[in-house]
Amino acid sequence: MVQNIEKVKYQNNLELIVGSNQACQTICDHQYTSFPLRLSPIFRLEGISSERAYLYLINTSPGLLAGDELNISLQLAANSQLYLTDQAATKVHPMPEINSKASVNSQIIVNANASLELVPEPIILYSESALEQNTTINLDSTARLFLTEIILPGRLAKQEYYDFDYYFNRLQVTDLKGTLLFTDAMRLMGKENPFKNNKLFAPLPIMGSAIAVLPNIDLNLLTTHIENIELANCPNIEVATTILPSGNGVLIRALANKTTELKKYFRYALNCIRAITNQSSLPHIPK
Repeated sequence: MVQNIEKVKYQNNLELIVGSNQACQTICDHQYTSFPLRLSPIFRLEGISSERAYLYLINTSPGLLAGDELNISLQLAANSQLYLTDQAATKVHPMPEINSKASVNSQIIVNANASLELVPEPIILYSESALEQNTTINLDSTARLFLTEIILPGRLAKQEYYDFDYYFNRLQVTDLKGTLLFTDAMRLMGKENPFKNNKLFAPLPIMGSAIAVLPNIDLNLLTTHIENIELANCPNIEVATTILPSGNGVLIRALANKTTELKKYFRYALNCIRAITNQSSLPHIPK
């Protein structure tokens, strides 16, 4: 039975509610999409991860244009496990009109003992683009969350670099009663960014963030592994981690010069999280 389901106050482009069947496999209890969003069928991996549902979110439009607003509602019932990603990168197209922008609003509920792995493809900020993202997540105290984000400050292969207007992202995580657990916000300026050519950032222009909420695990053991770039085999990135204020998770910031390197690192971090959560063997760290 789905718990703590709230009525959404706006018209959604995506509504997804997942639950568990008698075989403990995660299934779709409710699914609704409207243009331009679609969902793939559920995929599963064989073996110990067969309970987890894998879904692709598909945007049938060319990308985000001026005035676009996407509203997403995602709810996980107790004991469900979901991995959600995009089919392709999100392209934020030029918006030359003054004060124009695109926006994405997400409302997420994760109930008892449920696990959400939200690993979207990168966001590419084209010249003269502006994007605002607002994400609210309500977590049960036993729920697990892994959320990533990768930002490209332009079409780097075309030498487009910090020609966008701005990017704003606000994340708020609360418990199921609405008590604030933590919040994170970033406003990234494009053309007016005074640090875009700084020698600290220019060699590694691709930015990544990840948040892992993992109750009742050894965070010191986890951070020892996810900070080990040599073990991750990602030599061209910089990584920093910190424990969340609530003490039940980790925030990761990363910089890279290739998207593939950052995606590879986040896969490594997720595999470490799955291993320690499932009490299986972690990669060996040489002394």
